[in-house]
This record gives sequence, structure tokens and C-alpha cells, in this order.
Amino acid sequence: MIIGLRQIGKCYIKTGLRVSSVYFFLKIKNYGISRMGICKIMKVVYLKYKYFFQRGIMAIILLILFSCSTDDIIIDNGDGIAFEFIDGLNDDERYKLPKDENGYYYLTLDGYGQTIQRIAVKLSRNGDVVYSSYDGYSHNLEWSSNLYWWLLEGDVVANITRTYFNPFTGEIQYINLPPLVNWQEQLIPTINSSSYTDEDTGIGNIVIAPIQEMLGDTLIISVRYKYKSILFKDSINIILK
Repeated sequence: MIIGLRQIGKCYIKTGLRVSSVYFFLKIKNYGISRMGICKIMKVVYLKYKYFFQRGIMAIILLILFSCSTDDIIIDNGDGIAFEFIDGLNDDERYKLPKDENGYYYLTLDGYGQTIQRIAVKLSRNGDVVYSSYDGYSHNLEWSSNLYWWLLEGDVVANITRTYFNPFTGEIQYINLPPLVNWQEQLIPTINSSSYTDEDTGIGNIVIAPIQEMLGDTLIISVRYKYKSILFKDSINIILK
């Protein structure tokens, strides 16, 4: 005859990394099963079906996690980030480039060798410097352009001149040293590949160096910035004259 419910035992089952305390209640009749016998039965059942027990516990944990309100999860998708070239392509008024009504900039080449020009962009968020937990306040920018030129073997890379004071004549003397000559062919880009923004202003600078043979070409400059998994990019056109 069933006489009711009562806790009749407590046994410990080893589960690999920890020991779990299993409490159980049984409806008992006068079967004469000892506590030790019941524990053995529970261990056999657990070992036989432990895969399902473990998956059941995992399912409960996942159910708890996914039942959390999405209102508690903050997703930063880069709202408020502005990434653009500075007007005139330079933050120094003396070196700003002119722009026509079609949005094309103009750079006058020096007439020999490379023409050096600094290009600037600004990265901001709601008017302030962008901050991320990974980069802090200074961020990496990736640059590229559409124009390259070949530096051939035997080309003169630089002419070197040495100056010194001649104590016998009391004058400054100039000596032309042997030129620096390239020893293998190289494909030279017109822009450096990366730079970092200033942590105080958010301005990032890069140097371009087109050559005289590019006269009349249009130099297209592209820049990219990655905030977490979100990519920001911009580009401008410079006519070389």
C-alpha cells in the first residue's frame, strides 16, 4: 500500500568534473529496497542516460539566455560617425588645393621628380573624437590610389651633395657625392598605404607623390576606416596639371 512521499536518501554521483548531489523522492511500497540499493539504481540510470541529462541542462541554460530581453543588449552600429576629406584636402590654409564646381581638385606638379602633397581627412562622432575600446582615440586608416610608376634598375634615386666649411678659404664648400642608384625594378605607389588619426583632433594625414610623367592624369585617392565590423570609406579625384 502507498503510504505517501518522503525523502529517503541522498547519494552522490560523479559526473567527470564535479560531484553532483542528487536528491530524490520516491513513492514507496514495502519493497524493502535499501538506501544503498536506490543509489546504485540512480547511478546506473544516470550513466545510461547522462547524454540526455547533459543536453537537457544545456537546453535549460540556453533557454534562460535567449529569453533575456533584447532591450538589455546594446548594439553599437557606428551611429553618429562622420568620415570625410577636409575641404581643400589639407588643414593648413597655405596648402589647400583648389576645387572646381564638379568636385575635382587640382594639383600643380613641380615640373621634375615627385610632387609632395599632404592630404587630410577627419574622423569624428557627433562632433567629438571617436573612441573605441580596442583602438582608444587614435585609429588606423587604409589608403590607396589608382596611379603607380616604375622605378627601373639603374635609375638615379637621389643626388647627394655634401657641404662643409673650408677653414683655409673661410667659405662653405659643396661636394657632389656619387648618386644613389636603384639596383632592381620597383613598382612605386603614389600614396602611402596607412596612417593614424590624431587622438586630440581626429585628423588623419597621408602624403601623395605623383611624378611629372602623370601630367594630365586624374589621381583617385581612396581611404577606408573600419569601426568594429562596420566599414567607412570615401574617395576624391585630383587632376594633375
